[in-house]
Amino acid sequence: MPSITIVKSFTYRGAAEEFSNTYHFSGTQPADLAAWKTLADAIIAAEKLTVRPEVTFVQAYGYNAGNINSVAQIDYRAAPNVVVAGTFAPVNHVFMPGDLAATTRWSTPDFTTRGKRIYLRKYWHGVFTANTGSADLLLASQRTAFDTYAAKLIDGTLPGAFRYCGPQGAVASSPVTNQYLTTRTLKRRGKRPPT
Repeated sequence: MPSITIVKSFTYRGAAEEFSNTYHFSGTQPADLAAWKTLADAIIAAEKLTVRPEVTFVQAYGYNAGNINSVAQIDYRAAPNVVVAGTFAPVNHVFMPGDLAATTRWSTPDFTTRGKRIYLRKYWHGVFTANTGSADLLLASQRTAFDTYAAKLIDGTLPGAFRYCGPQGAVASSPVTNQYLTTRTLKRRGKRPPT
């Protein structure tokens, strides 16, 4: 299936860190750079409601089905484009370290060869914890924002009737954001040295 990658940036351990999410999709594949940008802009407009202002949207790449080379490259840091910042900014809640993330999963009708259901998953950085004495819990209002965004990705209202799906076209449904935070290794976090 065709796909689009949205690249985000924030400061992690004193330096700029980029992370991204790639979405395979069904619907009308954008025909040119302008159409890819229209789609990227619409996705970013929905996703910016889920993350704090320190997370910015800096690039997007469009891929035709079965092609590992991007056919569209959009740099929001280069004029006339404009970098977009997140807008989720609750009051009196704790912003978590950059390598902590929320996770959302979508069900698909597909199963593994062992009979287990296949899910699609995405990780979201720029998260807050609930101010309840448990640093493991994602802030409830941010969880709601992620669920709303996850539903938007599959409801067909984005340009070209875009619907997030599996790489081979598996239909995504029933998105759920986990109430607990998890870790996701970033480039600057590094790996443990061998023992």
